[in-house]
Amino acid sequence: MKRNICFLAVLAAVVSSVYAAVPYQRPAGIADDLEPLIVAGYRALFTCSAHFFAGRPLEDIKKVELVDVASLGYPDPIIDEQHRLVTAADISGQIVRIAAFRNTMGCTVLPPEWQMGDVPRLPYVEYAAPPDVSKIPFPAGDRVELPADGVDAQYRTLRPVLERALDGKSFSEHGGVVTLAVIVVKDGKIIAERYRPGFGAHTGYRTWSTSKSIAAALLGIAAKQGIVNLDSPADIPEWAFPGDPRHAITYKDLLWMSSGLFSGGNNTYAVYFGGEDVISAVTSTPLDVPPATRWKYANNDSLLLLRALRYRLADDLRYLRFPYDELLTPLGMFHTRMEVDHLGNFVGSSQTYTTARDLARFGIFLANDGVLNGNRILPEGWVKFSTTPAPTRPQVVGQLGYGAQFWLLDQMPGVPPGTYTTAGNKGQYATVVPNHGLVIVRTGVDPNGNFWAQDELVAAVVAALGK
Repeated sequence: MKRNICFLAVLAAVVSSVYAAVPYQRPAGIADDLEPLIVAGYRALFTCSAHFFAGRPLEDIKKVELVDVASLGYPDPIIDEQHRLVTAADISGQIVRIAAFRNTMGCTVLPPEWQMGDVPRLPYVEYAAPPDVSKIPFPAGDRVELPADGVDAQYRTLRPVLERALDGKSFSEHGGVVTLAVIVVKDGKIIAERYRPGFGAHTGYRTWSTSKSIAAALLGIAAKQGIVNLDSPADIPEWAFPGDPRHAITYKDLLWMSSGLFSGGNNTYAVYFGGEDVISAVTSTPLDVPPATRWKYANNDSLLLLRALRYRLADDLRYLRFPYDELLTPLGMFHTRMEVDHLGNFVGSSQTYTTARDLARFGIFLANDGVLNGNRILPEGWVKFSTTPAPTRPQVVGQLGYGAQFWLLDQMPGVPPGTYTTAGNKGQYATVVPNHGLVIVRTGVDPNGNFWAQDELVAAVVAALGK
């Protein structure tokens, strides 16, 4: 009898370990954002990035990044300075999530089936330390000469606009917004810049879906280099079976959010916070409708672009270096990190950490039509293509339009023609106003349900400058 009990105990342990090792996967990456596993993962990941990348203390992180889940009563995340890890548990303590930081890779939330000992399995690429650019004028460097109030004396009419931008109630229908940074660039020069207390020129924050525009630029660079053909079917190896209807989806369909695939729209919480790998979430969904017949905002469409890029490069080291070698480092975006999942896939629909100044550098690059110091980085005509309305989403007066991973603001009141922007959850914007020489950046951490109106800020800046 004792032998049977021992055998059953061993069998139970084996079965338990087998199930524990089963990869965490959800169809299309969809998950309930209040599921304890997701909430704990959210708290671990945000604390990790805000502390180890941005250098901020836990008490401020709780007031900023974690405020939306504060009412759930979860215990504080635990920061392990020595190993550069963050653990976060649910209320019961039965679910414990781990997020790990690496200098050049940012933070990654481990899948539920991984343990602390699996951290060395995470992808890691070493990069050279960024140069000291403190004495080099912006945008190549960080030297910016502004008065104490952060507004160039020549453009003092912007002072009331910046004050409103940080007052917590303006540029939002119901108020309650939290602005982290506002920068106004004119003709490549910062003429106004202000930050929330505790934030500054080198304090990073998650871009959310502004990351999509950065990822799209990477695809543009890959197209110029002949790595991909944007008019051809997207190179997704998981769709290579004969007769797979998804093979008809082109790169442009994905850029236009017109894949026709089933998805959770902006719900990819299983990837973002659950620890599911990108590929299992985005390559396994069927078509809802034929490609190029429906516009549906979908994180998965953006993630598929980067999946295809990894496949086309056929070199994981080159893939992990590609954003830095081809875009971020040339632009001087030394304070930007594109985070990856545990299998080394960029979570490029949302998970880029950057600073307001680096976003301004990106905006200037776009305003210059993808030309940097006389060298064309993006294909000729790429910016125009990206900011032309998607065929499946005609523009409507009084509504935001959509191009190819960029939003279009020029149908909104007071906004000049041709104005386009990146846009991320909780108010992350890098907006270009062509023919006015303007780039307007706003970053924030607006609580759930409070929305920032970037078009109103743009209109106010333009009006203040008398344009």
